[in-house]
Amino acid sequence: MPAHNSFEPQPYANGGRESTSEQARLDQAMRRADDLLVSSLKGDDRRRTRRKVVMGTICGVLAVLAAAIVVRFTAVSVRLDSSAIAGDSEEKSAELSAEGWKLWQGQSLKPAIAKFEAAVKLDPKNANAWNGLGWANFNSGNTDVGQKAFKKVIALEPKHPAALNGLGQIALSQHNYAEAEKYLLQAAPEASAAWYGLAKISLLTGKYGDAEKWIQKVIATGEADASAEEMLKAAKAKKIPPELREQLDPSPTALEVGRAWALINQGRRAEAKTSLKGLLEKNPKDANVLNGMGWCLLIEGDATGAKPYFERALAADPKAGGSMNGLARSLYAKGDVEGAINIWKQMVETIPGVHAGTVGLADAYLQKGEYVKALPLLEQWAATDPRNEQIQNKLKLAREKTKTPAKKSNS
Repeated sequence: MPAHNSFEPQPYANGGRESTSEQARLDQAMRRADDLLVSSLKGDDRRRTRRKVVMGTICGVLAVLAAAIVVRFTAVSVRLDSSAIAGDSEEKSAELSAEGWKLWQGQSLKPAIAKFEAAVKLDPKNANAWNGLGWANFNSGNTDVGQKAFKKVIALEPKHPAALNGLGQIALSQHNYAEAEKYLLQAAPEASAAWYGLAKISLLTGKYGDAEKWIQKVIATGEADASAEEMLKAAKAKKIPPELREQLDPSPTALEVGRAWALINQGRRAEAKTSLKGLLEKNPKDANVLNGMGWCLLIEGDATGAKPYFERALAADPKAGGSMNGLARSLYAKGDVEGAINIWKQMVETIPGVHAGTVGLADAYLQKGEYVKALPLLEQWAATDPRNEQIQNKLKLAREKTKTPAKKSNS
């Protein structure tokens, strides 16, 4: 029986076709904004370096004065000690902030919040830490706390793009389009994730020309996903398909499912399960709720318990990629490799791009030693993440077994 105790995080867990909630879409947008956050971290490092230089100069001058004016030596020492203490607090705050961002990027939101809270306590003027506190709380569903943190950033640095983006995304989630647009327009020149928000507002308010303009900007970055193409098509057609509208303006149930997914991604499965059980009592045939419960159980290792939830989800929505992948994973974990392969093949044939079906099918063929079948799938998968050593090793194995030389780079 094949063992498969680890599962791909979103979007692979959701199948790669549909976004189960607004939360998932925001998470994807924020991952695309990582360059902005890294830039923020680098800016913080540069500021700390400048402070060190300034402090070194001040200390040198004070040392000369202290030697010349011995009577003030004690007073100067006190000022030096105070400066040193302040400098240590800023350094420690910056370190805690950097640790918080690493946790945030790994979806460990609760520990990240603790790091950011400690950072701002040490240095209340650390805008980078307040920004992290905003995002970690917002992504955890603590919207009010996140909003207060972002406003603290803006009070310190009025043009901070990531915080402006955060305020815009919060306003957007509250359907306050005028306020969202105000903040996102300020953030957009530096925060490409804000363009998604502006495009969404434009589509939902019928400003299709503006929507097309914003989506084209997203596509020009080279970081657009399938949802961007769907939005562009809708803008050109001046009509939003029902499925896309649900993604752009999800129902309250979809938002609750999104929060449950956030808990699952944080490892807080007991809380997620409780939330999903409550949702199932009210919405027993909702495909997204059933899919979430299935994945919650599957990640815990209960493939037997997860399987019927995925089957019920597919009865409600036969094309749901996340549920197809979940059912395939359940079958695979129970030893039905062929059953899993058939589902993944169906996903590869019907869902464009590289997704959970591609990954599952490639791994299954490797497991069976069918390297000729695995090779093209691995090549597609590796092309999406060329720096991933694990994927590259799998591709190398398939090439060795099939005696296929590596493709030459065009560069």
